[in-house]
Amino acid sequence: MGAFHLAQANISTGRWAFDHWRMRGFVSRVEAINDLAQQAPGFVWRPTSERMMDDLSRLGRDPMLEAYNLSVWESVEALWAYAFSGVHLEAVKRSKQWFEPESALDVMWWIPAGHRPTTEEGLAKLDLVKQNGPTQEGFTFRKRFPPAHPGR
Repeated sequence: MGAFHLAQANISTGRWAFDHWRMRGFVSRVEAINDLAQQAPGFVWRPTSERMMDDLSRLGRDPMLEAYNLSVWESVEALWAYAFSGVHLEAVKRSKQWFEPESALDVMWWIPAGHRPTTEEGLAKLDLVKQNGPTQEGFTFRKRFPPAHPGR
């Protein structure tokens, strides 16, 4: 285990509420996608779906319209291998039928190994990359940064 792990968060706004029949294709895949993530090589941790939904509600957001995910991985490569394969890749390819394309946002950032980021932290990092683009504090697959070491 290295000194750093990779945290990631993503959010998208549904075209309809998650209990709408047009969202069944997405909703029916969520549990399988989360289970596969937790079994994937390099996966470290994620809060429960219930926790993330409760957090969104507490923060005044709509968990029946916003799909939010937060997880921790050993490396960018481990996250990439999971995100762009299997059932998850299939869902990504079909996401435009379920989500407003301009609402999709993702971010990654390095954390000390053992740290468990909060929903608030993930949302703040998403806002950071939306406002400033990729930086050391929050980046994307397209523009990545290595872990920052203290004193640099």
